[in-house]
Amino acid sequence: MDTVVYLIRHSDVTPKGNIKWINSDDSEQLINEKSFLSVSGEKRAEKISKHKELQNIDAVYSSDYVSTLETAKYIALENNTIINIDDRFNERKIGQLSNMKIREFERLQKRDFDFKLSGGESLNQTKKRIIEATKNVLMFETGNRIAIISHPIALTCLLSSWCELGYNYDDDIILSYGEETIIDGRYSPEMIFKVTFDGMIVKNIEVIEVPNI
Repeated sequence: MDTVVYLIRHSDVTPKGNIKWINSDDSEQLINEKSFLSVSGEKRAEKISKHKELQNIDAVYSSDYVSTLETAKYIALENNTIINIDDRFNERKIGQLSNMKIREFERLQKRDFDFKLSGGESLNQTKKRIIEATKNVLMFETGNRIAIISHPIALTCLLSSWCELGYNYDDDIILSYGEETIIDGRYSPEMIFKVTFDGMIVKNIEVIEVPNI
């Protein structure tokens, strides 16, 4: 029996400029972990949970970030189930940026999956842990319909293990499965990836678009 996994990134978070962080010593990493959904992000997460594809979900898995848990709660509530938290679905750990700009760091990582900062993770390290987490889910949830709520970079790393990797003119990652482009630089909260497995083998990857609210 096939196992169906829906890969979902967290909904929109409140812009950092709209929040006054009392602890100014918080790192970029900690701010990302604590960031919560915006009002429109909450509405979008609720709308996604009502999508016909996300009915009759047997299990919901999430990273331990606030944004993913706030997104997962709607899917869990809609399907009368609990949220299983696994930090292996967390976003790539940034590390110490020092004087490096976040965009430059991300550009270097996209081109070199082994590049990392002190105290941070490379994309290959992120890929390894999220693959392990997904395999564990497949072992425990054989034949079920699963929702995994994670983050854009972490999920891109996971999808890259099954897709062909390329780059567009803006030096952003392109992922292709068969003849279909799965990701072309932009990975929005409206995109859900439906991955069908036979055991541990991927049978198909389908992109489901949920229109913006």
